[in-house]
Amino acid sequence: MRGALNTLIYCGLSFPIAVFLGLVLAAMSSSNSIWLRVPSRMFIEAARCTPIITQVLLLYYGVGAVLLSFNLSTFANAWVAGVISLALNYAAYEAEVFRAGFLGVDPGQTEAALSLGMTPEQSFLKVKLPQAVPLVIPPLVNDFIYMLKDSAIVSVISGSELTSVLQSWSIRNSSDPLPLYVLALVLYLLMSLPIAYIGRTFEQKLRAAM
Repeated sequence: MRGALNTLIYCGLSFPIAVFLGLVLAAMSSSNSIWLRVPSRMFIEAARCTPIITQVLLLYYGVGAVLLSFNLSTFANAWVAGVISLALNYAAYEAEVFRAGFLGVDPGQTEAALSLGMTPEQSFLKVKLPQAVPLVIPPLVNDFIYMLKDSAIVSVISGSELTSVLQSWSIRNSSDPLPLYVLALVLYLLMSLPIAYIGRTFEQKLRAAM
């Protein structure tokens, strides 16, 4: 139960950051400015095309060493590295989710908003983004469930979450670890299924309101 709670804390902290950064990256990558579009695309492709375990280790040992050199040891720990690495990695995927959502909105909506005198920023915030939200909710919910499982990667930097606690107890009870694996499976299901249900309900309500 302690491991499951830590898994929820890791994801509860990481995913909102990932969604916010993903939205910013999607807006940047859709921009006409090359100074915004190119850096965002470089980050998205680098985060998606490199193993998350490499990113975790780089943040923990590389950035952690830099923080220690500036006497910022408070931030050089598995919790901070785990949350930041999950958030940055998933931000790249959420950026693509938002970008697909924006492309799913009829371009005529934006043209109509501009013809009514809205600025491009107002058109994006008041017309395009609200219509894209119902389109992005299902993949966002899926990504949150994926993050619940991918959070096990923090075990490589001694992070304490469900899988690492399971491994520890399996070693202690090596003669009969099967009940522990079943318990971990049940806990993952108990965390994931309500999230999927809430996501579907929220999506239905949004679609009905539009």
